[in-house]
Amino acid sequence: MAILTGKSAMRGWSGLSVVVFVILAGFGLVGCGAPAFTYVTNSGDRTYLKVPASWQQIDSQELARAIGVDPSSGGQAGLWMVGYDADISPSPVHLFGPHTPAPAVFVGVKAIPPAARGQLSLDTLRDIFYPVSPTARQQLGMRATSTKTDFALLADEVLTPGHGLRGVHVVYRYRQATGPAQIVDQTGYLNDDASKLYVAFVRCSSECYQQRQQEIQNVVSSFTVRETP
Repeated sequence: MAILTGKSAMRGWSGLSVVVFVILAGFGLVGCGAPAFTYVTNSGDRTYLKVPASWQQIDSQELARAIGVDPSSGGQAGLWMVGYDADISPSPVHLFGPHTPAPAVFVGVKAIPPAARGQLSLDTLRDIFYPVSPTARQQLGMRATSTKTDFALLADEVLTPGHGLRGVHVVYRYRQATGPAQIVDQTGYLNDDASKLYVAFVRCSSECYQQRQQEIQNVVSSFTVRETP
């Protein structure tokens, strides 16, 4: 058997090191700098989402106030939520205001009181933040003070993932007040007894949605709920 010595040995180990590095990299065992994603996890409710690492978390108290919850009153019982924003100044306004210049995402889980469970439907999931179903839009049109216009339903898909869940995925356009048209890509689920509601949506201007559609789709498709082990 030939034994490598001196420079020959060094060349042999150098070649082997390259091979080992390539193998380890293929299995994700070699560090490659900062992580590409932030993993948003609610392990208690088995709910998961990933967002690009460059997106920043929206202040939780500001987010609570934006949806009408007083963060100091204990009114968040049974509600878990978090928001992330691709803008350099993260704000809940980018989720619910007239315009967002960059994608923003909301994800939440809500425990439903027994008395309200029989009232929930797939249209409830469609209309949870903005009027999307025909009934909700008809009611909106009857309000003289409504500032939401230019609605278009771009996608509407009933989801049957199993594991005790049913849901709906909708993509729609709205214009609020004098702002530019906004696109909302929203997924919602109910469990079998309607005791929990799970929702995630990404919002962006129409122009932003076209320019960053792949990035947005990666976030939307990562939304995962596991109702049963």
